[in-house]
Amino acid sequence: MLLRRQFILTLGLMPVTFGIWYAAGILFSAPAVWLCDFALTGLYPTLIESVRLNGADMVTKLTIGEANGQLIAATEAGNQIALKVNTRVVSYSIAFYAALLIASNLEQSVYKFCIGLFWLWLLMAFGLASILGKDLLLMMGAAFLNATGIASGNLLALTYQFNVLLMPTLAPVCLWAWQLRGSPLWSELSRDIANAAASR
Repeated sequence: MLLRRQFILTLGLMPVTFGIWYAAGILFSAPAVWLCDFALTGLYPTLIESVRLNGADMVTKLTIGEANGQLIAATEAGNQIALKVNTRVVSYSIAFYAALLIASNLEQSVYKFCIGLFWLWLLMAFGLASILGKDLLLMMGAAFLNATGIASGNLLALTYQFNVLLMPTLAPVCLWAWQLRGSPLWSELSRDIANAAASR
């Protein structure tokens, strides 16, 4: 009964939470972009000059430019390359998580939502960084892979696919399940899983 209520309420709340997320997308994306700016400019100062939020896009200014088809230092090229990443590709996880949590009617739900937001922002920052890494790999090729501290091409491709295809839906469900422990819904879910396993 509680599981059915959870499912119906989550579906009913999703248009509301996604509407709020879309209208205030900048607010929900900003902390993840700030984390990217702090981490990426610190780790790769010779490649990344700054990471900023422009609307719903994370704009990364590189220290390189383009001249005659060649990538060279921006000071020599007379221009500077900037790459855009749409933050909504990963930030919709917040709207999905909010719908799950509100439908559960848990105690201290506001506190739990804040804890969940913190973890989602960390995951979003990692996701945005992996998307940027993919873009840099496509643009620079071997020169990017040979730079200090850059992961292998296969690892970049794997993290990119995970963070775009799985993380925005998987992370909210995992956080919600973790915060569900001890609730009546958790007890019913555990009982149903145990019954299903016993009937095999």
